[in-house]
Amino acid sequence: MNRSRRQRRRTRVFVAFGLAAVLVGAGIIALASWLAGTGKIQTNLGKDVFDVGPAAVLAREVQADGPLLFQDLLGHTRDIYVQHLGGSRWTAFEAHAPGEERRCQLQWRPRQRNFRDPCNHHIYPGDGAGLVHYQATVNPKDRLVVDLRVRTP
Repeated sequence: MNRSRRQRRRTRVFVAFGLAAVLVGAGIIALASWLAGTGKIQTNLGKDVFDVGPAAVLAREVQADGPLLFQDLLGHTRDIYVQHLGGSRWTAFEAHAPGEERRCQLQWRPRQRNFRDPCNHHIYPGDGAGLVHYQATVNPKDRLVVDLRVRTP
């Protein structure tokens, strides 16, 4: 009987901790929702203007590891590469050739510093020439911003 009592007690403790975890999680979600409504925190989900981050930090990342790939998690159609061209010059372009399916996502080739289309084997230069481009600018706060509403030549 002593063992049965310990098992019930242990079960109650686990249930209490589980309930406490659920309540804390719900509180965090409620707080985040409230803060989002006040404008104190922001999210980029579903927006056509994308704040990529601090340009100086991102420039170092691109220099070390190549262009940044951002997958479209909402529409599942417009994956983009963001490439640093030097100084304050940036470019953003679709990560697949015009008319190609999403599965034909361009592959960065670091040694050649260009992209290869895995479906038709076409090669694109590192600046994405020949692909659909979007406006990429560095704002006065040194934030890299991509505007997916504005296509650029």
